[in-house]
Amino acid sequence: MKNKLLILSFFVSSFYLPSLMAYEIGLGARSMGQVVELGKRLGGSFNVRIAVASDYESGDVEYASSEEIEVESVLSGDKGLWNVSHSSLLFDYHPWQGTFRLTIGLTDNSVSWAVENTNVNAFTFNDKTFNSDIVESTELQVQFTDGVSPYVGLGWATGFDKVKGFSFNGDIGVLGTSGFVILFDASCIGTRVDSNDCKEVKQNVKEELKTLNAEEKINLLPVLGLGVSYRF
Repeated sequence: MKNKLLILSFFVSSFYLPSLMAYEIGLGARSMGQVVELGKRLGGSFNVRIAVASDYESGDVEYASSEEIEVESVLSGDKGLWNVSHSSLLFDYHPWQGTFRLTIGLTDNSVSWAVENTNVNAFTFNDKTFNSDIVESTELQVQFTDGVSPYVGLGWATGFDKVKGFSFNGDIGVLGTSGFVILFDASCIGTRVDSNDCKEVKQNVKEELKTLNAEEKINLLPVLGLGVSYRF
């Protein structure tokens, strides 16, 4: 199971380290989807949390445009199909034993995006344009992260100094990417697969992929979150 290591680490941390407060359980919404979160105060200024989200898929893989898509614009756009899974083990430090917190931890994520460009009169890649009587479609896939990576952030939790009861929380931070990969391909019309025009298309596909992997590396992903929890 993907999350076994983080779950085990949480329970080892919460029982091994001295703790003064009971557990809290919460629900939240993050950039990585909805999460269920279990936390425990470790006394003084520290808290430990584990969050697990169910896998989800969002968006539409089909896209129609003669323009090239820049990978860096994917995060702020509304095109493409997203596939996401997420879990995290986080340690919070409340420097004034109040609402504000600093957080470090580990996340285990799989975040990928894909788009298929079709139904257009022309396709542009590697700074060249190919007509639709040669190219049938193009496919672009980006694996932003797949595996364990570090997280750092800051946030707030209204219930850190409570013995029990409801509290609200929020986070903003970044996680490092792991296993960043870009894939790009173009499909020729069936009757043109063996033509010289299609061979030229495939050669430009290789050059476009080289350029994307050389210039479009993303090392950090932003993470935003809001949630509610209950300490008992």
